[in-house]
Amino acid sequence: MQTMESLWKSFFGFAEDRTDETFDEAVARAKGLLEKRNYEDAWRVLRYAEKQNHAEAMYLSAWCYWHGHGVREDAGRAIMLWKRSAAMGFGPAQERCDSLRESRERMQQDTKDPEQ
Repeated sequence: MQTMESLWKSFFGFAEDRTDETFDEAVARAKGLLEKRNYEDAWRVLRYAEKQNHAEAMYLSAWCYWHGHGVREDAGRAIMLWKRSAAMGFGPAQERCDSLRESRERMQQDTKDPEQ
């Protein structure tokens, strides 16, 4: 009989045969699922790790929200997750936040000075 802990891990996408799977291992497995375009299963794994404040899981979950992979598209949630991940020092999230900020600044500049 499975324990409640292993039932929850199975539900959230942790490996059923690895009850001791760490969040880092689960996120690595989710990345493999993303590469295979198995977005629903990947998102389930990432969502659980994200709730445990795993910076890389937040970053990858944000991409799922941004593109609507395995979850309903939600740009606001994606940006919020990228910001949280960046605040935790995750480099790719910091780069993404910088890129989004630069895009926003360019758009604001274009609307202020449309003749340039």
